[in-house]
Amino acid sequence: MTEDLASVRKKIRILFVDDDPIMRELAAAKLAEAGYQVTLTPDGAQALEALKRDDVNLVISDLDMPHMNGYALTREIRKSAALADTPVIVITSSDHSEAVDEAFAAGATSFVAKPINWTLFSHAVRFVLKASEDQAELRVARDQAEAGARFKDSLMSIMSHELRTPLNAIIGFGQILSEQFERENDHLHQDYAEYIVEGGKRLLNSVSDMLLASEAQSDPITINEVDCTIGEIIDLAAGSVAKAAALAEADLSILLQNREQELCCDRSLVARAITKLLENSVKFSQRGVKVVVGAGETPDGRIAILVKDNGPGIAADKIDSLRQPFAQMDMSLKRSKEGLGLGLPLVQAIAAAHSAEFRLDSAPGAGTRAVFVIPKSRVIASPARTPRKGADARAS
Repeated sequence: MTEDLASVRKKIRILFVDDDPIMRELAAAKLAEAGYQVTLTPDGAQALEALKRDDVNLVISDLDMPHMNGYALTREIRKSAALADTPVIVITSSDHSEAVDEAFAAGATSFVAKPINWTLFSHAVRFVLKASEDQAELRVARDQAEAGARFKDSLMSIMSHELRTPLNAIIGFGQILSEQFERENDHLHQDYAEYIVEGGKRLLNSVSDMLLASEAQSDPITINEVDCTIGEIIDLAAGSVAKAAALAEADLSILLQNREQELCCDRSLVARAITKLLENSVKFSQRGVKVVVGAGETPDGRIAILVKDNGPGIAADKIDSLRQPFAQMDMSLKRSKEGLGLGLPLVQAIAAAHSAEFRLDSAPGAGTRAVFVIPKSRVIASPARTPRKGADARAS
């Protein structure tokens, strides 16, 4: 059974602060008549002691008082972690707007002017208490949402790590079976084994995407810098989509200004970003789509990697939404295209980790053009190969 209004108000304690004893007694009578519990103090210093001692739901304070005035009291309340959310109504007899402005700057919730209209005063008290209750509920909802988001990110990270080991075992043993069946000319079972390997790789790729997306949500992606050539990056990306491109009868062309141009970057991650762009061009286009991946030096010394297709294109109002995690043109369970909708968000995250620039231009019927621009600081000027800075161990 819900509590009636009188019972609810009896649980609400209001602290009234004023150096005028007549005003204190009059306010106490009016607030008690409305059903509230009331504590009275003559100045801000004693009010702070009462706030530390009692559970107070609302402070109503005069601004002009000895020892500690209403401005100082309000500032002290806002500075305290335990009291910061307590609403404060200030009372002023000043006819200068600066007094009210200063009170709000100190953290006041509302104000009442003297002489007090007690009918309007009661309404103001109810309004501020209701607003305070609503804000408390919003804070609880916000805290629950933030806790849920942290739990989701932690769960995604843990599950991603836990799934990698068994998936690697499935892929490895699947490859052994495939090779064994090939030696035995058992093509039927070889196909089955290859389905297992392909399915495992696809799932491992999805798990890796989720882990990387989870990392990007909280912190910049950690990169493993090595010296590599642009040709190595493009070959790695093109090789990753070769089978999908063949199945879609895509015409994939590679145009590089200088294959041997060296960069200092995370080779696997940059290749992964280009792979995502190539996968999108193949996956979301008609059969026989023409896809061009190219790279060259810009006039200002940066390296621009281009992925361009003559597919259906994307409407301008859809591009921003596709940059958000788990976004596709169709994310229903009945959608015809597979994927988590993490492609473009991961490309953005990888670009940000390298201080690179990522641009996407498209229009319906005009295809899509994606440009990944690596900053000049990562371009190695010398044409000669230099020793590797470290092993490139990140999974693609």
